[in-house]
Amino acid sequence: MDMWLVFYWTGPIGVGIFLVCLGTMILLLTKADEISKRTKAMMKEKGLEKK
Repeated sequence: MDMWLVFYWTGPIGVGIFLVCLGTMILLLTKADEISKRTKAMMKEKGLEKK
């Protein structure tokens, strides 16, 4: 029963896992946004943007 508190969300391991997952998600969203911006800029440079 003591280990249950360690692995639960309010325990140090649960909070650590949550923060790692949150950081990974933010990193992936930032990368996806950057790739999207670069793709749009490249399309605009080549004159392929939709009108």
